[in-house]
Amino acid sequence: MGAVKQEVEGVYAATAVARYCYGCKDKKQERAMAMEAEEDGEGELIPGLPDDVAMECLARVPSRSHHRMRRVCRGWRGTVGSAEFRRRRRAAGASEDIVFLVQTAPARGDGKGSTPECALAAANLTTSEWRRVNWPAEAWGPVPLFAQCAAAGDGRHVAVVGGWDPDTLRPTSDVRLLDVPAGTWRRGPRMPDSRSFFGCAGGDGNVYIAGGHDECKNALRSAFEYSVAADDAWRALPDMSEERDEPQLVATPGRRVLLAASGYPTEAQGAFRNTAECYHAGGDADAWTSEGDVIPGGDTAGKTCLASVRGTVWTVGAGKDGVREWDGDARAWRDVAAGPPGMKACVKAVGVGNGEAVFVFGTAADAAAEGDKYSVWVMEASGGAWKRVTMPSEFGGFVYSAAAVSI
Repeated sequence: MGAVKQEVEGVYAATAVARYCYGCKDKKQERAMAMEAEEDGEGELIPGLPDDVAMECLARVPSRSHHRMRRVCRGWRGTVGSAEFRRRRRAAGASEDIVFLVQTAPARGDGKGSTPECALAAANLTTSEWRRVNWPAEAWGPVPLFAQCAAAGDGRHVAVVGGWDPDTLRPTSDVRLLDVPAGTWRRGPRMPDSRSFFGCAGGDGNVYIAGGHDECKNALRSAFEYSVAADDAWRALPDMSEERDEPQLVATPGRRVLLAASGYPTEAQGAFRNTAECYHAGGDADAWTSEGDVIPGGDTAGKTCLASVRGTVWTVGAGKDGVREWDGDARAWRDVAAGPPGMKACVKAVGVGNGEAVFVFGTAADAAAEGDKYSVWVMEASGGAWKRVTMPSEFGGFVYSAAAVSI
């Protein structure tokens, strides 16, 4: 990832002339002329360069500058938001892997007696940059407690779904959508109901929710699909065969398969089960099918993290044989690797790099008594050793949900 950082930074300097010509306050006249030319169909992405070459240059600009690029001119705005732009970045090896985390944040004031606060963080694994992601807080308020986040799988959208209103401590059905390349937010349609501690996953332009519990603490079987890319609407999926409060939900992109695992029914609060069930979105059988006892490790259900990696489901835990891959045809787990060295327990795992690696946030076994409690590891799916990722101390809060986008 360090080599990619050096490359994109170098090409970023190569576009300096174009950015100056179009972006400087002193160049308003030239900018207006370029806009007029675009309207007449005569505009060039970068003056003096064929558009194909200009696209190759722009594709290598670091993602942190994409929202500023969109303000340069109409041509650049359309380019940055296009599927061809994303394809060129992948082909050039300039894609950046960004993981979004809903996590606890330091409380304002002395923190005594106050409700914990949540924040949305972004970890750029390619450039090693960590930052807070802000939305219109004055209109929307802070990030809800226990909110779920999921990447829609369209290469640009991340949804922050549900959670608890930090003032009323009641569940909210709000949905907020982040256009990652543009750096802009919008409201999505509300969830069909208000629920807490549900499973949430995304893929193929959709966001899915399943299970959780209602305001009377009744565990739920219902599931829904939110089509971000198509009609911006929710639709009901068939009910799961079991009630599942606090389930893990995994979507495997391309195959449009959902796996709802673990969780517990109303009468067994906190007693996580090892069972799972599967739903083929858009398949012929419009029902969930039981996968039986899927979660490995017996009493580790509720502690083992599931993630979609290489189009399959991985489980991540600590110690020897901590990482396994589910073979749905053989209905068995295949050992992949040991868990991250120095990890005591997995908190959250998510596939990154379009599923070519796995990101793990977990409890560090070597944490000092008064020091950082959590750490981050990354491993390539093709093999190799775990790499421990440097995480700034201000991003060391507990993680409730995670989503990854390759920009």
